[in-house]
Amino acid sequence: MLKKAAAVLLVLALLPAGAFACTAIYIGSSLTADGSTIFGRLEEYTSDEEWPKLFEPIPEGAHTAGEVYTGCYGFTWTFTHDSYGCTAFRDNNSLGVCPDCGGTHAHTPYQAGGTNSRGVSVTATETLLGKPAIAAVDPYNTESGIEEAEIPTILLSEAATAREAMVLLTSIYATVGACDGGGVIVGDADEVWYIENLSGRQYIAVRLNGDLAFVCPNISVIGLVNLNDTENVSASDGLIETAVRAGTFVGDAEAGLIDYAASYEGAPDSPYLRLAAGLNALSGESLYPADLTHAGIAGSAFRISNVDPEGEIVPPYTGIRLRGKPGIRDVMAFYRQEPISRHRSLETHIFQISGPAEHGTLEWISMADNPSSVFVPYDPMTAADVFEHFHAVTAMPEHMAEKPADSLSYAMGDGTWGLYPEGWRDSWYWVFTMLEHIARDDPAAAASIRERLDALQDEICASGEIGNPAAEHCWRTALELLSGFGR
Repeated sequence: MLKKAAAVLLVLALLPAGAFACTAIYIGSSLTADGSTIFGRLEEYTSDEEWPKLFEPIPEGAHTAGEVYTGCYGFTWTFTHDSYGCTAFRDNNSLGVCPDCGGTHAHTPYQAGGTNSRGVSVTATETLLGKPAIAAVDPYNTESGIEEAEIPTILLSEAATAREAMVLLTSIYATVGACDGGGVIVGDADEVWYIENLSGRQYIAVRLNGDLAFVCPNISVIGLVNLNDTENVSASDGLIETAVRAGTFVGDAEAGLIDYAASYEGAPDSPYLRLAAGLNALSGESLYPADLTHAGIAGSAFRISNVDPEGEIVPPYTGIRLRGKPGIRDVMAFYRQEPISRHRSLETHIFQISGPAEHGTLEWISMADNPSSVFVPYDPMTAADVFEHFHAVTAMPEHMAEKPADSLSYAMGDGTWGLYPEGWRDSWYWVFTMLEHIARDDPAAAASIRERLDALQDEICASGEIGNPAAEHCWRTALELLSGFGR
């Protein structure tokens, strides 16, 4: 995820590693304990206190056919039909000013992930960086290209299937262009696609299968691919040519082979800390050191390929091997470990797809730092409403140079103090952020909070309770915990 002020358009290849730190995961149905497909993402930024999230229901027809939508950073879209309903996360511009772009026009800022009423799930804003040489040949369209923040809004509104979502997004890349680089997962009960772009109009999409798993911590996870595999791969016409012109191409152009990450990616080394933690967690072994760098790991260990050692086309795979068959609780544990989850997490969403029937898709949602939070399951295809505290509106927090004596406050990383906004007790985001702040300042409190919330998570997973009843149970438990700490 990458946030930008509207007046400052940065060259993404030169951004510092600290500007983004999201981690996505995919585990195919043949690898999970219950045969469901699981994928999701933790959304993170440099400061959790600055970007309160809302999780809300959006009704059918919120956008109408022919309506022209303008996003944060210049991208516009004319809706082809009345929009599908969905449940989704977004940043809070409900008070009239967008915290991302400063705009006052009607739009949905950073709708980072969600599921629509047709059963299409989307997770976006996994920021990726391309090579400067690639950008010189195929520059980002920073004036009117689609920005990662707008992708879920458009796809959830328009697409009735995962394939439609993939085709729609890649057609936008090919025509209008992208404002920045990123990885996007779209899925439904029939198939899941993973799409990466690391330049303005070039892209590659891979159809994921049940035997494949990957971890994406702001690193390209598409490696050596044979583009002739049209059943499982969809790529822009100029993908190889662009890399050749940039002088970065790795592969065999005549055979249709490209090592996409080697040809296009310009990511810094720091995300490999999260990659090592993720791969070790999935395998159950300490295979990779914490100081892992790009030079210290073979791409085949984690990148997607459809080429076997003999050079033949095979179904897409990675070299990741799992310890047993993980269930949804294991994926939650994955997102509770450092450095994947840290004190700047905004929200985490995990999609568990087991079929097209009622409750065939569960969206497990969490806000704030996961060790101090809990995942609540929603059936987004049948939810007429979402627990009110998930989308309670508050003002943005105020900052003070010194700790105030008469107001609830928290320490910021820059030495200033943030004030909890008025009405914070009504906001799911702020209540669980308060628990996070208590845990951050007091190790004994952290252990107590985690023990209680782990037990609560076990209750929710075992009960089968979903939606607002599960949310209310978690909410009351959080308030009880805060009361025990005098808050």
